[in-house]
Amino acid sequence: MSKKFGLVLGSGAARGWAHVGVLKGLEEIGVKPDIIAGCSVGALVGGAYLVGALDEFEAWGRELSPLSAMGAFNFWVNRGGLVDARPAFEAFAAFDKKIEELPIRFGAVAADLGTGEEVWITQGSVIEAARASSAIPVLFHAVQRGPRWLVDGAVANPAPVSLARFLGADIVVSVDLNANPRVLSRFNPPPASVPALAPAQTLAADPTFSGAVSHVIEDTRSRIERQMAIAKSRAQAKPQLFETAYAAIDIFQMHLTRLRAETAPPDIHLTPDMRDALPNAFDRADEFVEKGRAALLGKREEIAALLRD
Repeated sequence: MSKKFGLVLGSGAARGWAHVGVLKGLEEIGVKPDIIAGCSVGALVGGAYLVGALDEFEAWGRELSPLSAMGAFNFWVNRGGLVDARPAFEAFAAFDKKIEELPIRFGAVAADLGTGEEVWITQGSVIEAARASSAIPVLFHAVQRGPRWLVDGAVANPAPVSLARFLGADIVVSVDLNANPRVLSRFNPPPASVPALAPAQTLAADPTFSGAVSHVIEDTRSRIERQMAIAKSRAQAKPQLFETAYAAIDIFQMHLTRLRAETAPPDIHLTPDMRDALPNAFDRADEFVEKGRAALLGKREEIAALLRD
């Protein structure tokens, strides 16, 4: 019996373009997943792929810019959020299918506002599953599913390897878009040491011994002053509202994913470096798609070996 190959597509907003690149990379090496487990944008991309709407979804996403992204939604304060995402999802209603009718097993993870429990959606509408999984708390309306009110699965399981295993995956490749968080690096203290000018550089400027000594002293003083100025600037700077929110969410998801991986580790962990990607950077599609593709192709031999063993 052949091994079941499971693909986990994690959360990450506009970083989810990297998932498109991963899927393209799998096509290049001739590997098709038997199972897809997605969270948030990972559920969106995975669902679009499985219902045959990935090209349409990609075209729609490419029309969005950082400023126009929210224009695809309705602003309406209700159901615990600011934005109603239904209009955007309804645009793909013609592609919708029931999860249980898909040729590939699929599941999306969400979180229950009433109990705090992680919820695995493995039946019903693909579009509704993706909408619930990507209902970012406070920003998007919570999604009602039976008696439950569901929000973004990233608050419970940003890269749901455990769901892929539950669905029957023997080999799991997990795409983690939050492994390299968008921290506020300008507040990271600079190194204390100041490197001295290399002797060869010193002698080239002035071949005499006294000239070399003077040059080293002056260069060292300049370096110290420059680093002190940088340190002072950092000390006086203050975090801004939205960048703090971005950084905090990234840090939270990074640590949560690491903790979940201790009990449900993937066989291969793909971590494209997306730290410079803002959540609404939809206009950087080509760059992010290539990052995902490169991350997948970089593991092609390991994937082949796991499927072959």
